[in-house]
Amino acid sequence: MRYFMTKSSVFYLQKEAWDDTEEYKDNYKIVIKAREQNRLPFIHQSPQFSYRSSLVEYLKQVCVEKKLSHCCLHLAVYILDIFMDNHSIIPERILLVTNVCLLLAAKFEETNLTIPKITELNGAINNRYQIVDYKTLEIVVLRFFQWCIMFPTAAHYVYYYIQSAICEEDIKNKGINMRTIFYNLHHCVSEYLDQIIGNVHYMQCYPPSKLAAAIIAVSRMDIGLSCWTEQLQNMTDYKREDINMEIFVLKTKNPFTDCQKCKTDTNY
Repeated sequence: MRYFMTKSSVFYLQKEAWDDTEEYKDNYKIVIKAREQNRLPFIHQSPQFSYRSSLVEYLKQVCVEKKLSHCCLHLAVYILDIFMDNHSIIPERILLVTNVCLLLAAKFEETNLTIPKITELNGAINNRYQIVDYKTLEIVVLRFFQWCIMFPTAAHYVYYYIQSAICEEDIKNKGINMRTIFYNLHHCVSEYLDQIIGNVHYMQCYPPSKLAAAIIAVSRMDIGLSCWTEQLQNMTDYKREDINMEIFVLKTKNPFTDCQKCKTDTNY
């Protein structure tokens, strides 16, 4: 997918505003970090967890077809993970829940022109539900989240951090223009964003801000740049050593954790 985040997103920070005032930048950091702290705890107790892999693939496919942003996709997956973790959903309704989670994320992240219609989402699954089912379940999901789904994901943070992902020294050392460097970085970042939604431990067991910082770091290494810079440290408030674990799990593609559920349930 091409797009990290659309301009309609509440987490979108326009370049003009970024340049105009340091105070706005500092306030933005405070707000997004506060939202990160308010993420709901993940207990890893979903009875329908075996469906997760196919549901995520379905969401990725729809987001590609509808040209929805990475942030929309990641928010939809986060909402789905948390909602499934707290509810027992019959298999016949699982795709309805998935579509509703995507619809809510799209309403939050996308413009009116790109928000998929209920009929389009229902058509993608052979119109197996009634339109009223979607509207009813939307209220159920929103009530569960206490009418607030403004949770930053790693994708949101990546878009935020990527503004400082390349510095003048990188251009001098590589001897190629910034457009080429940024294109290569963008490609690597997109690959890692796709990687992390496939495993619930990436999404739920690591702070999204640290995971996003690690994605920027490993993407820089993948295109031959140094792992970390002072510019990125100032942007993320993380030193290189703060994200060592996240860098390791991304490079090894093994989000090892001390998850007790995984030790007792092989389905996870």
